[in-house]
Amino acid sequence: MLLEKTLHMSQPLAECKARLASIHSYRRQFLMVTKATVTSSKTVDFSFRGPFGFSARTVLLSIDNDSAQEVAFESVGGNIDLMGLINFEEIRPSCTEVTLAVHYEIKNKLFAWLDRRLHFVDAFITGELRSIRAHFEGIAAPFVEPAPVFPMFEAAAA
Repeated sequence: MLLEKTLHMSQPLAECKARLASIHSYRRQFLMVTKATVTSSKTVDFSFRGPFGFSARTVLLSIDNDSAQEVAFESVGGNIDLMGLINFEEIRPSCTEVTLAVHYEIKNKLFAWLDRRLHFVDAFITGELRSIRAHFEGIAAPFVEPAPVFPMFEAAAA
């Protein structure tokens, strides 16, 4: 599945990239991440939990590219395959737009089917990005919006 998320950070481009690159400073802000250990300058041992007992684990590798405004990554091993691109665009001197594009595939057929129906990986990424933004914007508590477990049973918006 392909996901694309955009968020705006109230920092200049260079500061935004530097703060997001230092995952050790904010990894405790992640709500559903069970492990985010930087094993070298280009690898992160990563795992998170989802609904119905799903637990994703993989190692994320940074991929070298020529663009200073993009960071590419892919996964190695684990039970989920990921590849993605993070793009940084300075909108104003103190506002940076961060776009995250992720393509993922859950290897377990049952959880892959459940994700296609319930979109729990999408809810996970949205929640974590909101938490990161809340941390950097100085909000004391992480922002949590309850993700519907069964969106088909939710009331339709008028």
